Amino acid sequence: MKSAEDYLRNTDSAVVHLFSAAKTYLDTLRLGLSPTFMSGQLPGPEFDAQYSAWRIENADALAKAKDARAAFREERFALDTLCGAILQIAEKGLEIYSQNSDVPVSWKDRIPKSLAKFAVGREVRDVPLGLIVYAARNQHTHFNDSQLRAASAGVFHSLAAVRGHDSPVRDPAFDLDNSVLTSYAGNVTALIGWRDVEQYRKDMRSMLGVAD
Repeated sequence: MKSAEDYLRNTDSAVVHLFSAAKTYLDTLRLGLSPTFMSGQLPGPEFDAQYSAWRIENADALAKAKDARAAFREERFALDTLCGAILQIAEKGLEIYSQNSDVPVSWKDRIPKSLAKFAVGREVRDVPLGLIVYAARNQHTHFNDSQLRAASAGVFHSLAAVRGHDSPVRDPAFDLDNSVLTSYAGNVTALIGWRDVEQYRKDMRSMLGVAD
């Protein structure tokens, strides 16, 4: 393949299949999020009575939602595996075809110059999208390593930071010390909006300078 455009075209059908497969797991998750109880009452006897009646009325739907959540938990790593494959394709495209040679000022002391090719794209939580792809792909691929390399760990540190005030609280969805998570690929693709192939295509074309 001679160009970024060739790469995107020749990997597109694979990416389409990966997003389609990921959707099947996400549909299960969405089923587990309903039904939702809503009330205009403040906590108290009337609220409790409404909630009890609602639970009885929606018993079947609540049971199905519980089963869906359990099913999703069982398949969580399968979803991460699909999302990791999407990140792998994106990361390889940036590695080979990105022409960027500048690192944003805020990242000059945090990543080596050799990673400038990944310092591209829109910012998500103050991190260039390409760096997020790079770090998330590395974490997924090396999830069994005891420690992530400094540049990738720095990206996750920024993603997990609470914005707007000084706080030791970390977002558990991106905290590398969260022992519950094995791979962060699913969480990362959700954060950056890669839940459909169109957003992926848009971002990759932008990062690689490929015209629409």
